[in-house]
Amino acid sequence: MMPFLFAEFAMLDNKLPLYVYCVGSHEQKHLLRPNGYPAHQLFLSRRGKGIFRIQGSRDMVMTPGTMLILPAGVHHEYFPDQSEEAWELGFVAFSGSIASSILEHLGNHNPTLLKNNQFQEYWNKLESLWQLINLNSESGYWEASRKMYDFLLSVIEGQSDQEINQRIKPIGHSNAALQEAIKLIHDHYNERLHLSNLARAVGYSVQHFHRLFVSIYGMSPMLYIQQIRMRRSIQLFEENPSITVEKVAQQLGMETSYFIRIFKRTYGKTPKQFIKYE
Repeated sequence: MMPFLFAEFAMLDNKLPLYVYCVGSHEQKHLLRPNGYPAHQLFLSRRGKGIFRIQGSRDMVMTPGTMLILPAGVHHEYFPDQSEEAWELGFVAFSGSIASSILEHLGNHNPTLLKNNQFQEYWNKLESLWQLINLNSESGYWEASRKMYDFLLSVIEGQSDQEINQRIKPIGHSNAALQEAIKLIHDHYNERLHLSNLARAVGYSVQHFHRLFVSIYGMSPMLYIQQIRMRRSIQLFEENPSITVEKVAQQLGMETSYFIRIFKRTYGKTPKQFIKYE
């Protein structure tokens, strides 16, 4: 368990655009908040089962391995289910000038079932935040801000991957030619991939290939390639913190200036700003 910690130091002078408001985990009891909470919250259910009751919505059940994101100021209450096992709930609340804009990218505010390894990754990040806040030092709170940004970015990336996977395997739309196109993209994303070449490789006209790809995957082939490259760029930065922006662009088969522009459009920061937050 991680006893509740309130991050008072982080709010001094409004220095941080994103900061941890509080963090912890415990055996959750009944809690009613008719005026909501002053910060956005992210919950992780580790053991047992609980109920979230949010004004204007049906009751939502949180089981082990689920996550819930709750905006600030929303009337809600939550309480353990009547089962014998205690409900262990982890939580982190966050705020700051950029918190609301990040929240817009966090998607549907309903319990989300996570994969085992994904849940453990998020729980480890929660524990890391708790340790930093527990230091009660200015340097600890600056680092917690960086970790909080990383945490939220991981959640956004995880949701994006789930959406793309659903599009890649749409029900009733098995198409061998498009599956071959996807394989070509993943094998050659760092090369110059022209729409005409992809269409020709799978035996379609450019117009028909583009129309079919969009109808099944929900995005254009070029946007799909762009997303693959952006996710790969994050991996390259994380695998080798000393790698240069120019080297990453080169490995993705992109001009440096174009890579920087697309990276900022995708993640809201330039590559150098992202590295600094990491």
